[in-house]
Amino acid sequence: MTAPKPPRGTMTTLRAPSRILLAGAASAALGMRFVDENYMPFPTSTAADAAKKLHAGRYEFAVVDVALPDMPAAAFIASIRADDTLAQLPILVTSATDDLAAIEACLERGADDYLPASCGQGILRIRIAAAIDRRSLQDTQALRRDMVVARNIQRDFLPEALPIVPGVELDAALQPARQVSGDFFDAFPLGTSGRILLVVGDVCDKGVGAALFMALFRSLIRASADPVAGGAEQTLGRQSPTDTDAEGTPELLTRVASFTNNYIANLHGRTNMFATAFLACLRPSDGELVYVNAGHEPALIVAPDGSIEELRPTGPALGMMPDSPYTAVTRTLSLNHSLFAFTDGLSEARSAGGVVFGNERLRAVVRDHGARGASALVHGLLDTMESFTRQAEPHDDLTMLAVTRHSIS
Repeated sequence: MTAPKPPRGTMTTLRAPSRILLAGAASAALGMRFVDENYMPFPTSTAADAAKKLHAGRYEFAVVDVALPDMPAAAFIASIRADDTLAQLPILVTSATDDLAAIEACLERGADDYLPASCGQGILRIRIAAAIDRRSLQDTQALRRDMVVARNIQRDFLPEALPIVPGVELDAALQPARQVSGDFFDAFPLGTSGRILLVVGDVCDKGVGAALFMALFRSLIRASADPVAGGAEQTLGRQSPTDTDAEGTPELLTRVASFTNNYIANLHGRTNMFATAFLACLRPSDGELVYVNAGHEPALIVAPDGSIEELRPTGPALGMMPDSPYTAVTRTLSLNHSLFAFTDGLSEARSAGGVVFGNERLRAVVRDHGARGASALVHGLLDTMESFTRQAEPHDDLTMLAVTRHSIS
């Protein structure tokens, strides 16, 4: 048996009508026309009452009578545009007498459009849509400006220049998929020990959230690795400038990984943000290379003959679980050998036809360019990636850091 259809009058919707503010008598007179367009009007008689309501709730747009009783409508609109919390509110003006001078003054001070008091539903609908679209476009333009600022700020979190160390060639590159990146790299000397700390990291997800955590991860790693220069003495309870110099490299790396992991997991665990990271410490004098791989892509040691050794994970990603264990492993970066650390944006890059670059192609390029040094390796990969992806939309952030150990002449 077919179930009877419910009466039309019992149908409900979960979407409440959008709230709009009507300031002044001429605006309030349009109330029922807005109701017919499925808006919920809130009439006010004065600019003072309108301002209170605008600050107390959220409105889709406002309609302002050019003849407000307590202040000029143009001044009221200017005050809204000067208020950071209300500046992007769409505003239409209306007039019972078609006062052109007052209407023009309101438009000059920031109103989006004029709504004739005698307009029909079609004109009403078009003017509302135009005002909302104009504000949406301005919001988009403002967001783009903010993203440019964010990108410049994030760029300042990356090394302005890589360390200049006798016998060591360093090069790096970072290409964000969007305006801002969740990838990061770093390279800096540790105290006066002669060691260099090398970092490549990849925060989960993309966009603004990942970029914020990129800055946090990078700062935590740098500050905990070098408390004096990083300004973290008080946080870590370390007092002597020679502590970092005296600390063994494996102990230093595991401490840095554990501190960063526990800080994120304990203080920001609810965000479910984590980062994979490759941390390494190179002693140029004898090539000692100690590393911790926190759930990251295996870094590669490339010999002059093109053979490759993978430096696989020795612990989980940073920030996933408190008190996660991390193990430091020691290798040797022999003369004319290169270390290459990167994010998965390289291997997962796609061509315009959707073909994945893949690990085999990546390692083939590393073999071809590794013997020529860090700069040749980084730029060879950049050129290869550009030819492979061409006009394809970037799939992920792309970051690489290469180090080659040469003899000191």
